[in-house]
Amino acid sequence: MTGANGYLATDDGHQLYWERHGTLGGEPVFFLHGGPGGRCSRHHLEFFDLRCFDVILLDQRGCGRSRPYGQTRRNSTGLNVEDIDALRLHLGLERISLLGVSWGSWLAIQYQQRYPAALLKTTLVSIFVPFEANRSAYEEAIDAALSEVGGGTTRDIHQTLNNGGCEQQRQAAIHWLQATLRLNGQSMPLGALKVFVDEEAVHAIRLELHYHVNRYFFSVDDENLSLNTDTLVIQGIKDTFGMASLRWLRERQPIHCRLLRAGHNAFELPVLKAVRQSLKRAYTL
Repeated sequence: MTGANGYLATDDGHQLYWERHGTLGGEPVFFLHGGPGGRCSRHHLEFFDLRCFDVILLDQRGCGRSRPYGQTRRNSTGLNVEDIDALRLHLGLERISLLGVSWGSWLAIQYQQRYPAALLKTTLVSIFVPFEANRSAYEEAIDAALSEVGGGTTRDIHQTLNNGGCEQQRQAAIHWLQATLRLNGQSMPLGALKVFVDEEAVHAIRLELHYHVNRYFFSVDDENLSLNTDTLVIQGIKDTFGMASLRWLRERQPIHCRLLRAGHNAFELPVLKAVRQSLKRAYTL
């Protein structure tokens, strides 16, 4: 079993944190976390049978233990995709598989467009595609939830997180988390939220909104993407934006898909079991 970690320096000032777990010589799989603004943890290793896989966890630009933390400059979808390939080369891997969850599923799709020859297979879980209608529907839903908690709008939160004082930023982050929890049918006592929201949480939410206001760097070329035959989608039918993303992809081509009675949370037991089972499928050499 392997266990290594380190930092990969980019040419534009970022230091990307990575970890390697599992079995050297096993199928190499890059795990792409959610967000934008999320992070990797040992919890994500639950998706894998470490006897079979050489697992690489990567904290995306500005995320987790990558430095500078929360940095929005030189932080875009395309740059994160290039980081994945730079780490592949750094680790001396000819071809890799990808497991992308939520926002990470879109990064996996983007990597597949740029580096198809470097891929073994791709697994997309609780998917998110930032096409215009999906972005707009999400913003409308989150704005309605923000209104219920007295937080203004998504744009108000973004403005405050970038230009407000420390306490204003903290309060904006609390409102944002209250709204996103409501949107997912969850809740947390206000006292617990106040304890949870620290400087790190503020930076993470600011990074998430950096992507949202920039339309997740979605381009005209993305309208014409295609997925290779070694791609599998695992999607919960209770996940509104994930199902909208799936319909968008299916309008462009047939897709291998497993639909489950679950929501967006990839750690729900049916989803977790499906991921572990699906990762062991064969790929085309």
